[in-house]
Amino acid sequence: MAPHAQHHAHHFAKSSEHPADYNKEDHRHVAHDVEFPLESAASSAQQPLRVHVERVVRQYFAMLGDEMPTDLYELILKQVEEPLLSVVLEKTRGNQTKCAQILGLNRGTLRKKLKTYDLM
Repeated sequence: MAPHAQHHAHHFAKSSEHPADYNKEDHRHVAHDVEFPLESAASSAQQPLRVHVERVVRQYFAMLGDEMPTDLYELILKQVEEPLLSVVLEKTRGNQTKCAQILGLNRGTLRKKLKTYDLM
């Protein structure tokens, strides 16, 4: 991955201020002179997840400009998978069997994923 793309991928994955943070009302996000209007939490919550993912991926590419990222698929999956596991585990009060059932995973696969994200 190009150094610039690698920096943005790291920022995208780790920062609380990456392009996915567009729930702040009446603010605009500026990245490399490209402005993105930020929607209110109420209006954005009514949109399907795929709309949010598409918006964030487009913003990520806009941040990169002409640079091409690598491992974008893995980066996006990790950004979705970790909070998904965390929230479902929280809702099941740590019950891995129930969590696995809700997610449609076998318990062994769930445990492996939980270890990957240090959630157990």
